[in-house]
Amino acid sequence: MKILKKYTDKPVKITLPGPYLLTRSMWLPKLSKKAYDSKEALGQDVIKLLEREIDNLQALGVDVIQFDEPVLTEVVFTEGKTRSFMCAALAEKKDPTDELEFAKSLLKPVMDHVDRSKSFASLHVCRGNWSNDESTLLSGAYTPLLDLFEYVDPDILTLEYSTPRAGDFSTLMESDQIKNNDIIGLGVENPRLHKAESVDFITGKVKNALQYLPKERIFLNPDCGFATFSNRPVNEEKFIINKIKSLVAASHQLRSEALVD
Repeated sequence: MKILKKYTDKPVKITLPGPYLLTRSMWLPKLSKKAYDSKEALGQDVIKLLEREIDNLQALGVDVIQFDEPVLTEVVFTEGKTRSFMCAALAEKKDPTDELEFAKSLLKPVMDHVDRSKSFASLHVCRGNWSNDESTLLSGAYTPLLDLFEYVDPDILTLEYSTPRAGDFSTLMESDQIKNNDIIGLGVENPRLHKAESVDFITGKVKNALQYLPKERIFLNPDCGFATFSNRPVNEEKFIINKIKSLVAASHQLRSEALVD
């Protein structure tokens, strides 16, 4: 972070794995119970670690602190079919209520620990970033997660929206709290596919969002980060560069039309 600040005076965002992702990834009962009585107890130590990291980042002047919770969609969209992507048996039950309550109990204190006078707190949710075979990835609007979004109350919701699998943007706007308060980090590029999205595609996504939100509450970004697994990347640098160029060109086009700041 100190090195990064030497080379830019632009706002800086740092992403961290969220407390739910960390806790569920590390909770392996046969091993974990040697140190913790329950996943809830483990989660409390995860919260403490993230609070210390937040303090360190804010002391360094980070502008946006983002917590990535990519597996929340695994909880609500797998309909009781047990999957082990990054976490152990997330979808053991068809009713996701208990699991979402657990996620809320971890995310809320971490979000609340961010001093909002110094940094924005962001929450990122997607539907998986581990394959470029779209047919294997999850589908569904964010509707089952609206209550969680409202409860943990981030400044920014950074969400996947470049693919129809994410549902229509209007469903997110069913929440008055989100519609009236949140900045939306609008995902306009699929990081898993090689072909760069066109400027018209990206600007079209923004113009749709502008029907609901003022321009100062729309940020542009890919659906997820371009980095995946070091031994099994889903994209290549030459294609990623083209996607970033397309995103920059779209932002210039939108600014020329005074549609974004």
